[in-house]
Amino acid sequence: MSNFIDELKRRKVIRVVLAYVVVGWLLMQIAETTFEPMGLPPWALTLVIVLVILGLPLAAILAWGFDITSSGIEKTDSVTAEAPKRDSGSHIPSVAVLPFADMSPEHDNEYFADGLTEELLNVLSKAGGMRVSSRTSSFAFKGQNTNLKSVAEQLNVAHIVEGSVRKAGKLLRITGQLIEASTDSHLWSETYDRELDDIFAIQDEIATQIARALQVQLAPEALPEATTENVRAYDHFLRGRNFFHMFGPGNISRAIEMYEKAVLADPAFARAWASLAVSKATFAMLFAVEGEHRAAVIDDARAAAARSTELAPDLADSHLATGMALMADGKPEEAEVEFKKAVELDPQMHEAFYQYARAEYMQGRMDKSAELFERALEADPTDYRSQVLLTAVYQSLGQPDKAAEAARLGAALVEKHLRKFPDDRRALALGAGAMQDIGETEKAELYAERALAIDPDDENTIYNIACYLIRTGDLEKAMDLLEKCSHSAKWIENDSDLDPLRDLPRFKAYVKTFK
Repeated sequence: MSNFIDELKRRKVIRVVLAYVVVGWLLMQIAETTFEPMGLPPWALTLVIVLVILGLPLAAILAWGFDITSSGIEKTDSVTAEAPKRDSGSHIPSVAVLPFADMSPEHDNEYFADGLTEELLNVLSKAGGMRVSSRTSSFAFKGQNTNLKSVAEQLNVAHIVEGSVRKAGKLLRITGQLIEASTDSHLWSETYDRELDDIFAIQDEIATQIARALQVQLAPEALPEATTENVRAYDHFLRGRNFFHMFGPGNISRAIEMYEKAVLADPAFARAWASLAVSKATFAMLFAVEGEHRAAVIDDARAAAARSTELAPDLADSHLATGMALMADGKPEEAEVEFKKAVELDPQMHEAFYQYARAEYMQGRMDKSAELFERALEADPTDYRSQVLLTAVYQSLGQPDKAAEAARLGAALVEKHLRKFPDDRRALALGAGAMQDIGETEKAELYAERALAIDPDDENTIYNIACYLIRTGDLEKAMDLLEKCSHSAKWIENDSDLDPLRDLPRFKAYVKTFK
């Protein structure tokens, strides 16, 4: 019963019903006072009363199903569409850092505001003694004029950090505030009027003040390390990170360009070298064609990762970068050593857990892969990739109930992601298989068609659509697509999605091409 009451509150049904009753009562009072002097027949008042009464359940139903947001009327997300609640660690402070608003005169510094937000998030997540909502979860509320209490409930945190950035030339105005969501009270707020050169000191001050307000000791090692004192290099770094999060081959290429400018401006900027390596490795794994070009990109990734490690051997980003370069080079055994070190240095590094899980998958260690995908989801509950891939992992482990649940949750996360990024072909391609698994066959077909229409030559899209077609039983068409892919031999060897193909002569001939 308490869960039902909580759901009524979350969907604002109680608030809408109370507001409706008040407005309805006022309407009836107005009708009773004015209808007779206006000469209206007696049944007119009765009609108003009946309509008000009949409208009450309709208002409750609409409140249950829909929400009014800054983007218009949207369908309210079901609780079942979320990843399962994991241990919230309610005994420790919890906080989400919402994207800072760009208040610059030309509104052309969104990348800078986002970068500041992410820097704060990273610092706080490393502090220990507090639980910090992931970047993906927090940035899902970017640009939304949502009630902070509702945001806190959805992110399962008690506190919200929000603020704004105004940048004009070398002048900065940064405002920040820490809010206790349940009482809407400000625990801390500050405005910083400084020059751009002071950005690093401002970040440290804000993080320290937030930690102090939450009665958490912010250790010196939690503050940003291996950064730069070169503001121009830092600006390129933030621009690169902004492009990287926008994803797609064009944006990843622009991210690489920005990171290259950052390390050119400051050759000792370790995090920029690490980010350059991650971007190069990502491009090689997802977008680069086979042959000399791909090999050159992988070599560049390994060189950038080596430079980052040389500059900052204890930086988690350096080990993530090295691991991803090794994954791009088809060496999961070596990569897992780097990912393990990365998560030891930063236990909340979602991408390291995700890549670590993939490395274990490629080696056929499904128990370990399942554990790591679950850890990735703890770090970022909105991660549709880990949730969808868990379906194949649990199928390989002979756990159909867990596989079915993973597919259901994965499909819901994909659907939510696509509402914000409708042309994300990776989400569409993975989502097609997940939708097919839960019986949403028409939606699965639509996702597959859209993914191929966006980029019919992308090998990862083709591979995932082939996996979807296997689920539909169209094995010949699946093979037609699969034969266009030069995917990782180790992944193919362990991917349970491909099991229905393994006895086909065409598939056996296809596998021989990797040997």
